[in-house]
Amino acid sequence: MARPAASPEQRDRQRNRIRAAAGEVHAERGTGGVTARAIAQRAGVSTGTLYSYFSSLGELMRSLWLEPVAIVNRELEETARAHPEPTDRIRALLTKYAAFARENPEVYRGALLFVRPESHDKPEPQPLAELPFHRLLCDALREGQLRGDFRRQEVDEQAQLLWAGLHGALGLSTNVDLYAIQSPEKLAPAMIEALLRAIEP
Repeated sequence: MARPAASPEQRDRQRNRIRAAAGEVHAERGTGGVTARAIAQRAGVSTGTLYSYFSSLGELMRSLWLEPVAIVNRELEETARAHPEPTDRIRALLTKYAAFARENPEVYRGALLFVRPESHDKPEPQPLAELPFHRLLCDALREGQLRGDFRRQEVDEQAQLLWAGLHGALGLSTNVDLYAIQSPEKLAPAMIEALLRAIEP
């Protein structure tokens, strides 16, 4: 006799159990130690069951960061609305992004400093316009260019350069910990001001 299908509540509990196990394995072993088998063993399920809830190991790991990233996305939207002037808005958005990295180091490392091992599936690239941080930067840059506050440049590229500069300042001490690099708390504010100067007309 076939087993009855799991209820939606049971599936939610199982999915959360697998996600919790993935978070524990990642915290203990780092990215290189994350395998479907290790997570399944920790969750007390088979690897087949794991893949019935997540299409790939990459999707499972990305799911760990969805909730905190959704929260910061809402905060970024609020930040943008609170700063009508384009230069102030970009400064506030970059500052909020840096604060998120500082206040959520594990999420930031997992979601934005994660270097995908060759053994993990490569996700399908999503349009940058769907990412609130990038979209909000583009909106502010577009407005600032129309006002003459910023130098003319393709807005999408300019937004990516702002993001890349700040991301580098935040990640440098984590990724290159062999040298006495200044902390992100010191580098990030200085980088934000340098980036704003770089887009002046």
